[in-house]
Amino acid sequence: MEDERRTRVVLLACGSFNPVTNMHLRMFELARDHLEDTGRYKVVKGIISTVGDGYKKKGLIEAFHRVKMARLATDNSEWITVDAWESLQPEWVETAKVIRHHCSQLTADSEQDGDNVDTVKYAKKRRIEENYVESASHHNNGDINPCLRQIALKLKQKKVIDQQGDQYIIKTCSIFRNYTLSFTVCQEFEEFTKGLDNRHIKTLVTWEGNKLVCQQTGEKKNRGWIQWLEEDKLHLEIFCEGQICKQVFKKSCSG
Repeated sequence: MEDERRTRVVLLACGSFNPVTNMHLRMFELARDHLEDTGRYKVVKGIISTVGDGYKKKGLIEAFHRVKMARLATDNSEWITVDAWESLQPEWVETAKVIRHHCSQLTADSEQDGDNVDTVKYAKKRRIEENYVESASHHNNGDINPCLRQIALKLKQKKVIDQQGDQYIIKTCSIFRNYTLSFTVCQEFEEFTKGLDNRHIKTLVTWEGNKLVCQQTGEKKNRGWIQWLEEDKLHLEIFCEGQICKQVFKKSCSG
């Protein structure tokens, strides 16, 4: 009976989401908690609406990729969804028109169970985790934020390796982010892991048999990576403080 007395609310966020970030998702959580703490409202859904390519903002990633990244970021959410309608429009759409579209859509779906998600039970858990998320969202404190971690786990990456003697340039590319590492074997250098966990470290890469072994010295202990070739596959193991991430890349044939 208590829920029936509260006004049901759908949260809608329009924007570039270029790309979606942890703070975008936290914005939904904070808005929901504030509204529900008043005792007057029940938030039943959150909708992310990404602007289309017609917005023509400088540096804007293609809408298809921004929508895909947003869906990866919200994959584990019980109540936040991504709607592609705005992103599919050939021209830029005013926010008021986007709101009218969703209002019409929600009205048509009101008799279905799509907005019956109970978000109240997640509020307490979110408040407990709030301090962790706060630190994770600042790149100089904490580890990679949860949102970025979810995206990274599902991305398909490509590595381009340029070798000239003991000098290497390794480019790791994806639709989300690119990272370039340039080094000379057996020469320590200063590395800034920009876009990864944004740390300043000292890096040394050496040969151990047929494997390139990297040791990184900084805030995190026992950090680095190992990579080697087996037939047409490149194996990569990234380690940090007892945690290991294993990746395998298959050689592609260029025309």
